[in-house]
Order: sequence, then structure tokens, then C-alpha cells
Amino acid sequence: MSISDKAINHTTPGASAPAVSVIIPNYNHEPYLRQRIDSVLAQTFGDFEVILLDDCSSDSSPMIIESYRHHPKVSRIVLNEQNSGSTFAQWKRGLALARGRYVWIAESDDYADPEFLATLVPLLDADPSAAMAFTGSNMVDADGRPIPGMDWDCYRPGAPETETYTGRLLTMRKLLWTADVYNASMVLFRRSMAPEIEDVQLSMRYCGDWLFWANMARNGGAVEVRRKLNYFRQHSAKVSPGASKSGLYFIEGLPVMVRVAHYLSLPPIARAMLAGRTWKRLGKFPQVLATHRAEILDNLDRLSPRASSRRRRLIALYEADKYLNFTHMQP
Repeated sequence: MSISDKAINHTTPGASAPAVSVIIPNYNHEPYLRQRIDSVLAQTFGDFEVILLDDCSSDSSPMIIESYRHHPKVSRIVLNEQNSGSTFAQWKRGLALARGRYVWIAESDDYADPEFLATLVPLLDADPSAAMAFTGSNMVDADGRPIPGMDWDCYRPGAPETETYTGRLLTMRKLLWTADVYNASMVLFRRSMAPEIEDVQLSMRYCGDWLFWANMARNGGAVEVRRKLNYFRQHSAKVSPGASKSGLYFIEGLPVMVRVAHYLSLPPIARAMLAGRTWKRLGKFPQVLATHRAEILDNLDRLSPRASSRRRRLIALYEADKYLNFTHMQP
């Protein structure tokens, strides 16, 4: 049976499109799925549709999704008969079904404050040049309890509640070193400015969202809301924390950083500094360097000419720039 045979379409022909399409892609998140869906349905902003996608889960997720079959906000349900093997295949499927002018990819293991959409939609309405708006996140454990001391936003005291970025400034500040727009659930974006999901993203496990936001920033700017309206859940089945510790995130992210540097047309000194930082970080992952040496050296040379053979010099450049910031690029 094909995927389309299991699709359930609750859209009414001729009906006006909603303001927001909420895509909930799920795979084996049974313990968290109902809380996620209910947190979307509890939004105080009401002009949205919900698109529920399941990637052939082996737990009871499909039964949970089916229980929302007749909810008036649920416009589409797609239950895959075979696993797609890719989170970003699900994103691509959801974007193809979305009808709203804005899209929220609400990851199935996270949940949201009821004011999430009510806060972000007016900001995008007010600024047609903005491709996205995003909030901060409360870091919670598997049971939804706050994780003491874990804060990925690190708001400066006295910083304004909202800040507007051009696409270039967003890329420089949030998307060059790594993806500081770190969770899809914290973002609402303009569908007309969303980039196509690339084939390379279908094979990515950790950094496909980083590439997605970097590509989107080429189409428009962003508005940041310094309020924690997203709940980003950390649990044992999550792949990113283990990938960061093992260096796998680093390997997958290095070619993304190289692409972002090309997007920004950085001067040679800035590229050399980035290469030095990369060499410095590689010192934490000797096994990764040994296993992926050819790939890493190729990306380093793409980032800065002869970077593969100038390790010590480039690290020294990076260390000096941390204190002097002569490249004006330190995060």
C-alpha cells in the first residue's frame, strides 16, 4: 500500500486557506505525542490547520494520531506504510501539503506555550521582509520537568524583547558557527520564503535543519522574540546530544559551515580564522579525524586555501582573534 492510500484529507474544496499550517512529523514518540498535539490545539491564535504525519512508527503513535481524525483543526493525516528513513522527507511531505501562509514544524516530542502563535504571527504580518520568527526554549526532561542549569538562549540582561535581523545578520550571528536556531519547534516561517528540501538533506540526521535555516536566510530576515515559548524536550532517544559528544554532528555540520561561509562571501582572513577554529575543535575528536580525515581535509581546503596543511598557524590565528576580534566575527 502506498503512502497516499493511507492519507486522510479533511480539507473542504473551495475553503479559504488558514493563516498557519502546523506540521507535526512523528516517529516513535508515543510518550510525548498527545501532549504535543494538545499544546498545538490549545493555541490562543485559532486560524491554523494541523497536518499529522507518522513515519511508520512501531509504537502506538498511529493509534494516538487516529484519535484526532475528526478534530476540526486536523486537515491531513498521513500514515506511512514504510519508514522514509529521513526526518527531512517528512518535512518535505508536510510542506507539500501545507496551505497556510506561515508554517510551524512542531516536532512531536516538544510542546508549546499557548501564546506561541499569538506572539509570532503578528510579527510576521507586520514585516513582509521577515522569512521567520523564533522564540527561546525551556529545556525539559522526558517527564516535562525543567532541567536546572540548561539554557541555550543565554539572554543578556536588559536586551530588548524582540530583535529584527536581515538575512545576512541572522546568518552571521546565528547560523555560521552552528545552528543557534537550534530547534524547529521554536520557529514560525513564511511558506513563500521556505527553501526546497535538498537531496543532501534527506541523508542528514543532525544538521539538515541548520542548512534549511541558512538557505531560508538568503530569502529574508528574521524576528527573534526573547521569551521562552517553546518546550524543548531532552530524552534518551534523541539523536543530537550523542552526536555532539561523539563528533558526528561536527562531521555532518562542517560542509554546512563551508556553504554558509560561501553564502556570506567572507574575506580570506575570516575564512582562515574559521578554519583555525575547526582545527581546534578537531582536537576533541581524534577518532573522528582518523576515520574521516580525507573528507575533513577537503572541507577545510574549501573553507580556506591550504588549510589542511596549516594547522598550527590557523589555530594560532583563531586564538588571537578570540581576544582581539580583528575579524569582527567572534560569537
